[in-house]
Amino acid sequence: MDITVRLKNVLSFYLLSLLLVLAGCSGSGSSSDEQTPPDEQVQPVAGAFSGVVRNYRTGEPISGAKVSVRPAQGDVARIAETGADGLFSLREVGIHERVVITATAAGYGEYSIISANSAQRPDQRVEISLQPAHLVQSFDPAAPQVLSVEGLGIVELAANAFLANSNQAPTGDITATLTLIDPSSDPSLMPGGYQAISTTGEEGLMESWGAITATFTDAAGEGLQLAPGQTATIRIPVAAARAGNTPATIPLFYFDQAAAIWREEGVATLSADETFYEGTVTHFSSWNADIIYQTLMVSGRVVDEVGQPVAGASIYSQGQDYIGSSRAVSGADGRFSIPVRMDSQLLIAASFGSQSNTLELSVADVDYVLDADIVLAAASVSVKLTWGENPRDLDTHFFGPEDEAGSDEFEVYYGNQQIIVNGASIQLDVDDTTSFGPEILTLSRFPYPGTYRYLVRLYSGEGTIASSPARVEVTIGEQTTVFSPAQAVGDVNEWWAVANFIVDGAGNVTLQPVQEWRDSEHEPLMGAVRPMATGVRHEKTNPVERLIQRKYYAE
Repeated sequence: MDITVRLKNVLSFYLLSLLLVLAGCSGSGSSSDEQTPPDEQVQPVAGAFSGVVRNYRTGEPISGAKVSVRPAQGDVARIAETGADGLFSLREVGIHERVVITATAAGYGEYSIISANSAQRPDQRVEISLQPAHLVQSFDPAAPQVLSVEGLGIVELAANAFLANSNQAPTGDITATLTLIDPSSDPSLMPGGYQAISTTGEEGLMESWGAITATFTDAAGEGLQLAPGQTATIRIPVAAARAGNTPATIPLFYFDQAAAIWREEGVATLSADETFYEGTVTHFSSWNADIIYQTLMVSGRVVDEVGQPVAGASIYSQGQDYIGSSRAVSGADGRFSIPVRMDSQLLIAASFGSQSNTLELSVADVDYVLDADIVLAAASVSVKLTWGENPRDLDTHFFGPEDEAGSDEFEVYYGNQQIIVNGASIQLDVDDTTSFGPEILTLSRFPYPGTYRYLVRLYSGEGTIASSPARVEVTIGEQTTVFSPAQAVGDVNEWWAVANFIVDGAGNVTLQPVQEWRDSEHEPLMGAVRPMATGVRHEKTNPVERLIQRKYYAE
């Protein structure tokens, strides 16, 4: 197929893939509409969007966040506000193939996700994570401004640059909220996904070199934009994963919320030290340094543990040597096709409810058909580890009772990535050794009552776990908890003991935060001196030494 035709078809395919299969449920929180409420005698409209808004770094719910649901290319938004539990609910929103859900909160960067519902699944539940803003600063609009983060002027403004939505000059100070977006370890940090359209009308998927979100409000909280004829200079730090792979110039794209797509507008130039891109803009939004890439289709089939097709499974791709992602949904026969970048290394993940599986894949320049089905094993728990560029290699380590008496302990880690214990499957999907992650641990169930331990170990690279933007996301059923090393106590060390899972005789699970630094994978001994020095490294190709050491400590 001609590659131009293929690229033109990507967006149409990608729009259909957005009918994600999410379990519908209701949440708390108050809601309000910009439109007049319908007459009480009118038949209620189907469709609801509910969910939770959290702090991306800590997982804490955000109270008072504003959440809007707006159909793409059209109607007035429905607006809700989260309660103390971070929950929101909007009902009677109708059925839409594509909606933009945007969340804002004081002290956080604005963020949007793309979702959809259908007559078969009218109610959708979403989780929205907001990054804490890198800069919140008030200033006098009558004076020129340079708004800086870590010594870099992210936004430069002329005097009297802004105009309020009322087309009047703002009165009082202006508040700027700036958020830097480095999606190296987590592509989902990018607002609105990765669909894009160029100035020539080329539609497709983009890969990112970094982005920023800049919003401005007046003293009354009203949104501001640059006045006609005004421009501003923006600087986008190069994403860590793209360092050393930086074109001299790159297109700029902004996120168009009305159309739910990134639009090309302008160009940015690489700095002399290759650490940021600089460009000129005429309005503010989320701005991205991107290139639309050539795609091929990866096709396959999703089945359950007994080989039956899984319809409606969510398929997700994530670039490993590029920053980008895409989504698709399996059909009635379990089959799917998903667009990915040509000549790339990537992850393909499939999930349905609590079931999930992830594959590593390398593709060339032709469509790729998986040589085996993706098998979804039921997962009662999943744990996702991501981190930054350095340290280069962090590792998942998961321990638990190997028998009913708890007299021995298994370990799942890079040298032992999948085991079956008492019929329960415990699997680590990949061992990522080249920065960022993700590493995802899944459990079909806990095989025995007892205590199960999850730790992260620094294997190699510069810096410490504490200096990395490491993040552990634990999901039990529909409940997600986020852990950050910033919350760990003690002296920073090689091992970060994150959490324990306490399982009782009835199979009930209690997540117990640990958040301690340790010099080994074991519980601290009362006043004992460890014979193993901090910083000892074990070759990943020789796991025998680790097993010997585990036996030594057990004795």
